[in-house]
Amino acid sequence: MFFTIFFNEIKYWFGKPAFYIYAVIFLFIALMMSGASAGLFDFLTVTTGSSKIVNSPLGITGLFGGLTGLIIFLYPAIIGVTVYRDYKSEMHTILYSYPFTKAEYLFAKFFSGIFIVNLLVLIIAFAISFGFVLPGTNQEIVGPFDIKSYLDVYFIYILPNMLFMGAIVFGVVTFTRNISAGFITVLILLISQGFLISLFEDPDKRFLAAILDPFGDSAILYYTRYWTVSEQNELYLPIQKVLIYNRLLWGGIGVLIFGTIYRLFRFSQNAFTINFNKKDSKRTTKSNFGGIVKINLPKINLNFSLKNELKSLWKLSNIDFLFIIKSWPFISIVLVGLLINLVGLFELGNLFGTATLPRTWKMLQTGSTFALAINICTFLYVGILIHRSRISNINQLIDTTPTPNWVLLGSKFLAILKM
Repeated sequence: MFFTIFFNEIKYWFGKPAFYIYAVIFLFIALMMSGASAGLFDFLTVTTGSSKIVNSPLGITGLFGGLTGLIIFLYPAIIGVTVYRDYKSEMHTILYSYPFTKAEYLFAKFFSGIFIVNLLVLIIAFAISFGFVLPGTNQEIVGPFDIKSYLDVYFIYILPNMLFMGAIVFGVVTFTRNISAGFITVLILLISQGFLISLFEDPDKRFLAAILDPFGDSAILYYTRYWTVSEQNELYLPIQKVLIYNRLLWGGIGVLIFGTIYRLFRFSQNAFTINFNKKDSKRTTKSNFGGIVKINLPKINLNFSLKNELKSLWKLSNIDFLFIIKSWPFISIVLVGLLINLVGLFELGNLFGTATLPRTWKMLQTGSTFALAINICTFLYVGILIHRSRISNINQLIDTTPTPNWVLLGSKFLAILKM
């Protein structure tokens, strides 16, 4: 059953226009970026007379690794969707009755998503190598094609990060049955990486930063930071102890995460939820079987005045606002932003180990970290509120109400302002 599920997922992705749109976009971006680095647009860049080889092993690492890093934002839409689409279509109630094991189901779903991501990575690699030899590029700064440079980046940098991040996103989407939770997880991990880099930027802490960086950027930079131009042109990626320790550490964490997913996963109807307001289940017996009670319903007065519609706008905005602040993605982003901002305040006056005074211009910079959390929440919940009724399958019911469109949209805008 593993191969049946696996090839069914691959067939599903090959039949989706989204896959081909992703492929064309990354093909174009990689082609233009590699061509631009080789002087394709020489009127915008200064490549003439440069002594750096743009397709050197280190150059390939920066370009290939950087472009594939953008695919991280597609992990929820690719790796997460492989399992989420069963819940979205409500086919999981039927699929879970089929005679396949938990291992077959989870491994087929996970590795089918990894396979699709690898196809996009292969397209990027092809576009980069072809972009270096486009007509109009400066061939004086382009060296011969070396497949080892691409393989080193893939096996040392790209593949471990793909498995690690993919396992986290896959687990979050599997248990929450929510794609938005996968996107939130990706954003939190990226923010945390930037936070770690800024926290351990002191020269004495670079070893610790290289070990704790989950994506391995600091581990590579640990060895290549002071390379000369000649070394950057000739040397391959330094596969030494710090980089090996980093890959083993986070690879082991990735395996541990997927093992936890396998252990906790159940073929159950309901999603995994966290509820702090648990109540003891008690048996109750109804006693209102005496007869029919006559109820006088109040007379309804329809009022479509501007004043009443403004009241409706305010009340609807309160409902959306409470939905936002009670949701776990909002709480997670705000807590992570506050934690990073708080730690940044402690390190505010340190400049390479030298304490400086907290002048006004420095204090003004502290808010920029939390501004990122505000922007992420804004972009995320604007989309969620707009599509909330459609996701809950009550959009047609709302469309039948006599509420004007400007009230429905205005309430969502007001809720975002309150947030």
